Amino acid sequence: MELKIRARNRSALLLLFVIPLLLTGCWDRNEIEETGIALGIGIDFPTGQEEGARPIIAMTHQFALPNQFSESTSSKVQKDYVNMSSAGPIVFDNIRELSTRSARPPNYEHLQVIVFSEKAAREIDLKNVINFFLRNTETRRSIRVVISHGKASNILQQQKSTKTPALELRELTDNYRKSLRIPPALTLGNMSEHLTGQSSFVMQGVTSLPEGAKLSGGAVIKGTTARMIGFLSEIETVGLNWLLGNNHSNGIVEGIEPDSGAMLGYEVRKMTSSIQPIVQGDEISFQVKIKTTGKLREDWAFPGDAFDADFIDRAEEATAAMIKQMAEKALAKTQRQYKVDVAGFGKRLSIKRPAVWKRVKDGWEERFSRMPVSIEVEVDIQEFGTRGTKRN
Repeated sequence: MELKIRARNRSALLLLFVIPLLLTGCWDRNEIEETGIALGIGIDFPTGQEEGARPIIAMTHQFALPNQFSESTSSKVQKDYVNMSSAGPIVFDNIRELSTRSARPPNYEHLQVIVFSEKAAREIDLKNVINFFLRNTETRRSIRVVISHGKASNILQQQKSTKTPALELRELTDNYRKSLRIPPALTLGNMSEHLTGQSSFVMQGVTSLPEGAKLSGGAVIKGTTARMIGFLSEIETVGLNWLLGNNHSNGIVEGIEPDSGAMLGYEVRKMTSSIQPIVQGDEISFQVKIKTTGKLREDWAFPGDAFDADFIDRAEEATAAMIKQMAEKALAKTQRQYKVDVAGFGKRLSIKRPAVWKRVKDGWEERFSRMPVSIEVEVDIQEFGTRGTKRN
């Protein structure tokens, strides 16, 4: 009996400790109406700054309006976001300046995209700017980062689209697998790794059109300076994607059938690329082998015969020639003009020939700019739409 009473007393005492914990709310909870939910940030470098003066950066915060997150809202307002601009010498100073005009402190847990203007990316050490976001516990390393051809603030303005600009731009950055004209998406974490390792890379470029934002080509960032040095055109971006061998789920290559001069449309289904370093004494060169399988989606050769083996061979050769031409254009711009290695040639050399890499890694990109690179392309057309399928 006494044991039962003691057990009952222990249970009662335990409940006295547990129940208050269950009844208390979240001590650090912030009401959504009292928080500035940042969805996008644009970073610009204002013109007219005095020579030698401390540089000023301008920031545009795109905040979601509270009704955007309310499922019970019956009527839709014209805009579900508000943009606020600020200026200061550092990122944190910009954020403090916002507090003088808004009662809602910025919250970055839902931040989707950061847009650097071309001018800002050329003038500012990008490591210094992203340092604040990397240190902030609210921001995620998966945030997308892009570079605009004009002002970053213009990209965050709603045009004809009904979506919030930051959310729409985030969705666009994920479309790189559907088009060869877009470089791979870059996250804040990827960007930090490149800049920390002083390796050059390419970011998605974006431009503002009357109907909304459009991804356009790629911006080249030099790893040793952490600054942008130029843009790749859409065709050069296609060539870079072939060198990288990224497995795009879709993409079109236009070729010209040599006998008739007719246009061909090849749809990529699979693409791979291998980089092989060739070392002969002190001489280093590279051989790139590109392989792809896909579908002959369109041809303007009439009367055409997709079952004709000779026609398919010519179509494959024409497509391979076009791929090689675009890859060579990408190399001409990145390797020889900008003198950067954005396709991973040095990384491949370090894996295959570590002793050689140790000898040449200092000043690598300058050395690489003078190295020969040969390209081989193999195209395998396996399907021809409604007109036939290859038979083995």
